[in-house]
Amino acid sequence: MKKFIIPALAVSVLSLASALVIFQSKNYQEVSAYSIANLPTTIDLNDCTDAEIRAYYSGLDSLSESQRQGTNLLKNLKPILSNNQKYYSYDSNTKIWQMYEIADRDWEKSPANQLTIGTYDPATNKITGYQYSTNSTYQSGNNPYVHALYNNRDLDNQAKAWGNHEQDGWGINQEHIWAKSHGFDTKGSDGTGGARGDPMHLWAGNGWANHEHSNNFFAFVDKTKDYSDAGTKYQTAYGNLTGYSKNAGGNEKVFEPQDSDKGDIARAIFYMVARYNNYAGATEGIDGNNPNLVMLNDLSQNNTTGTSTASKSFGMGLLSDLLAWNKLDPVDEYEVHRNNLLYKNYTNNRNPFIDFPEWAEYIWGTANYDGTGYNSTPKGVAKPATDVIGQAGDTFEVSVEDIKFSVGETVKVSGKNADADIAWSVDDNSVVSLDKTSTVNDEEVTITALKDGTTTIRASAYTGGDLINKTISVTVSDLIIESISVSGMKTDFKVGEEFSTEGLKVKVNYKNGTSEEVTTGFTVSKPDMSKEGEQTVTVTYKDISTSYKINIAKAPIPMLYIYIGIGVGVLVLIILIIIFVKGSKKTKKKMLKAAKKGAKAYKKSKK
Repeated sequence: MKKFIIPALAVSVLSLASALVIFQSKNYQEVSAYSIANLPTTIDLNDCTDAEIRAYYSGLDSLSESQRQGTNLLKNLKPILSNNQKYYSYDSNTKIWQMYEIADRDWEKSPANQLTIGTYDPATNKITGYQYSTNSTYQSGNNPYVHALYNNRDLDNQAKAWGNHEQDGWGINQEHIWAKSHGFDTKGSDGTGGARGDPMHLWAGNGWANHEHSNNFFAFVDKTKDYSDAGTKYQTAYGNLTGYSKNAGGNEKVFEPQDSDKGDIARAIFYMVARYNNYAGATEGIDGNNPNLVMLNDLSQNNTTGTSTASKSFGMGLLSDLLAWNKLDPVDEYEVHRNNLLYKNYTNNRNPFIDFPEWAEYIWGTANYDGTGYNSTPKGVAKPATDVIGQAGDTFEVSVEDIKFSVGETVKVSGKNADADIAWSVDDNSVVSLDKTSTVNDEEVTITALKDGTTTIRASAYTGGDLINKTISVTVSDLIIESISVSGMKTDFKVGEEFSTEGLKVKVNYKNGTSEEVTTGFTVSKPDMSKEGEQTVTVTYKDISTSYKINIAKAPIPMLYIYIGIGVGVLVLIILIIIFVKGSKKTKKKMLKAAKKGAKAYKKSKK
């Protein structure tokens, strides 16, 4: 186990006192212990329960609200995430590759019950006696398909844990989602653990796309400018782009992954700042293993590389886009399972932004686009005991699609899931008025009807880096239909009879208390007249519907058919009698014999 060593020449009373303070700091002792862990041979494949997840973050519960938002939340998450954390070496990277056999495994293409190395117990959902492969030899039972970033998840690709690791074909690399050059680009003793080898952001990734990502920031690419596709030669990763930033502008190269990876990447980057930061101040030991990381909403450090210090932080971005990706690509089952596999078997810590995606907003706020740039204000307070687990939000939407009301009435509408302020407008402000033209999520706008007419209300907001427009159709009239009613309809029919609406009367009831009977303009659904029983008939007039029941009874057999049947029966009987009377003895015997046989069969059936 490495020990913190104070060089002998630097020892003084002051430095010794400082060292004692540092050694007494629980946080520093935790983040300085970078001994490399051994990989387990008993592997727990079970996900944590909600209660277990909440218990992991319970140290936050007693803190004040101000300590559970903004950079204070990052500061207070760090000791939770670093406590008893297990570390792995990136430079001696065999263990990382071996870890991918389990942590990044595609559990649908390579299910646990297909293992031939080790024993899988479906009753406990655990593997015992597991043997890891090496890059020179592997056994077919544990060279599974792996879930590699930038590869299309829907393709039956051949990305395997010990397959081709070159940057071509189906090859996979170890992808530092947070580029190691942005804060911890050190090797040797500083490369034996910590941020450089943290599997929370060190994922299996498509080699060619990894190469194209390089150490560039993540952001939406401006597709109106020249850009390149970062997919592989075999088109397994199309949808990963390199180019100029759509929202930040400038000439800095950025990388945009396919949509299915956007949220995973955003939450891995958020984790890195929560786990490796210096918001607690001088008591934190900042070095190549425990860097000083921050989030950036500009491209100022896109090409800046080096190792951070206590006074010099390094960042990744683009924050506004990553916050949008957190919602655009919500947490999925694979990401949840990977988080639990690492926690239970390899790292002993968790990614809080997979458990509570909304905490990203509580720290960095909503990215508000004002037309020229972004600004952020923390929103909300982390409450691990009650916050919803695994949900980050959806795309922008409004509360209604159409409004029909009368002059003088008011209706309230709102928008939600926007990444920015919501702008409201109306095409014809003589028909309706709005009490405000800008809101935040869930804030209501009051719409007042001024005169008869139709118009459109428009709501616009940035979501997922794009401007989303929603419309609400508005009708103002004294003759707003409140309901319709029916009477005089025929309700009893026979099977096979033609359905009739004769006598049906449709009454339209308006919101102003008046009503009228209409004879045209309505539609009536047709029942299935071949089926016996009760059926529902729906009447619709101008999008307003009502229904009534009809009964379809089985039609009786006509008497003519009965008379014909009796006549045919009598005729057959007469013919039989004639045959019997005029027939030969042999024929009579046969008929009597057949009759007796029939009588016996009838008696037997009755027993």
